[in-house]
Amino acid sequence: MRGALSIEAKAVESLDVNLKTLRKAAVWKQGDPVKEVNPRKHYDRESRVLEMLKSLGPRIPALDSLLGFQTRTLENRLALATAKELKPGKVNINGLPFSGVTPPDVSGAVGPAHYIQAINTFDGTTYIIYKKTDGSVEAGPFLLSDLGGQGVTGHGDPIVLYDQLANRWLLSEFTETPVNAVHVYISKTADPVAGGWFHYRFDTPNFPDYPKYGIWPDAYYMTSNENDGPAVYAFDRAKMLKGQPATLQRFLAEQLRGFGFQALTPANLDGATEPPKGSPFYVMRHRDDEVHNPDSHNPDEDFLELFELRIDWVNPGNSSMTGPTNLPIAEFDSDLGGLTTMSCFPQKGSNVRLDPLREVIMHRLPYRNFGTYETLVGSFVTDVDGKDHGGIRWFELRKVAGGNWALHQEGTYAPDSNSRWMSSVAMDGKGNIAIGYSVTNNTMFPSLRFAGRLASDPMGTMPRGEVTLINGTAANASNRYGDYSTLSIDPADDHLFWFTGEFNAADKWSTRIATFGFEE
Repeated sequence: MRGALSIEAKAVESLDVNLKTLRKAAVWKQGDPVKEVNPRKHYDRESRVLEMLKSLGPRIPALDSLLGFQTRTLENRLALATAKELKPGKVNINGLPFSGVTPPDVSGAVGPAHYIQAINTFDGTTYIIYKKTDGSVEAGPFLLSDLGGQGVTGHGDPIVLYDQLANRWLLSEFTETPVNAVHVYISKTADPVAGGWFHYRFDTPNFPDYPKYGIWPDAYYMTSNENDGPAVYAFDRAKMLKGQPATLQRFLAEQLRGFGFQALTPANLDGATEPPKGSPFYVMRHRDDEVHNPDSHNPDEDFLELFELRIDWVNPGNSSMTGPTNLPIAEFDSDLGGLTTMSCFPQKGSNVRLDPLREVIMHRLPYRNFGTYETLVGSFVTDVDGKDHGGIRWFELRKVAGGNWALHQEGTYAPDSNSRWMSSVAMDGKGNIAIGYSVTNNTMFPSLRFAGRLASDPMGTMPRGEVTLINGTAANASNRYGDYSTLSIDPADDHLFWFTGEFNAADKWSTRIATFGFEE
């Protein structure tokens, strides 16, 4: 696809405000109203999915081919027996509390001196800034809209990213009143508290549901779930870092036959090494071809679809999104309580079952350049036995100079009868991989755990862990859960993992922030 829709920012403002002077966001109290955010799907698509399901016939349960791989060989069993656990860090604290809005859409990122967390609230996004050293509050909580800016009404679906190349922060939320738009805030310095911000409002053709962002040298990229298909946006990063008038460019990917909710996932640059000169940007989705191509599916493999974007800021007609390149991976199963329901995983003491969020590769899709090769790592949920038993499928792609992207390794992490999902994956500067995620069963409450692997561990295994960050103590009152969590790497040492996600300390959600790293 060549040629992009170009859209100018409707508002560009310089905001010189010390966040410690802003009013504190209101705290939800018992008796205050409660609501669920938009349902994250399009009903015209869902009707087509339901019609397609009728043609598939009865479901045939099958074991995930990667299940149990960690103990299948003597080498792997020895690695498990001698593996050192991931080591919890100094920070393991409660994050922002229940806000009255479900789900929280908890997001966070770590920078040189701060950790910023954001969640959904009634008035849009609430965010808070912690000192990285001990997890104490530096500023907040605040409404993102209180930072200022023209036409800011606040609606939610927050994203927080730290741009290591520029030593800046990115905060974002969407809105649909009075128009469909995204509001993007770029910090003027590395100091998010007193350094000031640039505010941008970009109006979008449709409601930009489920926005996810990625950082790349030539642009900030965003993907979203929209009425006319999975959308991809490129924002003029160079101008936004200077507070200058900027544009975005928009592309659409073809819709898959299955799922009522469809969105691509953007890559996000980790580490201080830029991609090779001239590299395109990458967005990706998974394709369960029994669901999406039932007439011509391969029973032994499914696919990752990789798209490449090249942006010409002078002439949008020269910009392009090409693909997908189909990368075969082991068979996985997206049928978790069906293809459209948001009710699947059980929890102790409740008949309410939790949303599996089967449709996307989870936030984030970290990219690294190791010089001799490039990597992309990602994760998503799969049914590991055909009985709505959630496990985490994770993968690592590699691209050697002069070559193409190819699957380097993959695994399915489901070591027991618990369901694991709502994952976020990251790779540190030594090539070690960790995953943070939610876990539940009909004998336990929703909780948070993590696991990982050293680069030297047997391929396809995740032998380091499993470690509990915090155990839940009550069932969630709503089936809506997540809709995402965030695992990021500390730029100071390129080694320490920072994770934030949802768990349940009461019948309403809570959030947690914790650090961990590898014992090597």
